Amino acid sequence: MRAIVTGAARGIGAVVAKGLMREGWRVACLDLRDELGQAVAGEGEGRFIHCDIADKAAVDASFAAAVAWLGGLDLLVAAAGLDKPGHAPEDITEAAWDLVMGINAKGTFLTNQAAFRAMQAGGGGAIVNFGSLAGLRGTAERAAYSAAKAAVAGWSRAAAQAWGPSNVTVNVIAPTMHTEVAEKYLDGLGPEARAAFEAERTRITPMGRLGDVAADLLPLVLLLAGPGGRYITGQTLSVDGGRTMLGA
Repeated sequence: MRAIVTGAARGIGAVVAKGLMREGWRVACLDLRDELGQAVAGEGEGRFIHCDIADKAAVDASFAAAVAWLGGLDLLVAAAGLDKPGHAPEDITEAAWDLVMGINAKGTFLTNQAAFRAMQAGGGGAIVNFGSLAGLRGTAERAAYSAAKAAVAGWSRAAAQAWGPSNVTVNVIAPTMHTEVAEKYLDGLGPEARAAFEAERTRITPMGRLGDVAADLLPLVLLLAGPGGRYITGQTLSVDGGRTMLGA
């Protein structure tokens, strides 16, 4: 079982990479954060590879090295992402737009293309991309991120149609998870604002909490990568405690 995880140095990508290794997968961990990425890869049968996923040459070289080390490719988890919140649509700069679209949208299609080539040669595989509630409904203060994640969903449906005959599935997970990034944001709010935010989150989330990546998201990745996911493709699966369902 051979996987590449992008954005593997921290957050969801790090937890997924570690979880896969605990399940017996060999994992190539791609990221720009060398020290953190090397630490994650060192927790199991992993290898860290420095990669800028918005650069085609870097992606092609990194995937070639990863696939050579793995001896093939069964799973890509494209978890790398970037958000630049706090700007109204009319205030987004071209540089911010290009950065957010480059990492989230361009990075997804570049890594997917590279993964498909390896999977096609090996008889098939699973690609798991990462979307967002923002990409499904749009969020005014996260307009660039909303556009990028909507692009990920559209791209994934198109790729699923094209690559199905090669036995390659392409799906999107739209998560609402507790991560160190989320915790940092909450800490920055201050006690009163944090309490108000968490009360509102409880109100609009049937499960009443943020998800746990290892317990609530990793099992879905394993399902999509295994026999249970062989006939699931082109889907956006919200792992958000029911928040999308309520439209809140």
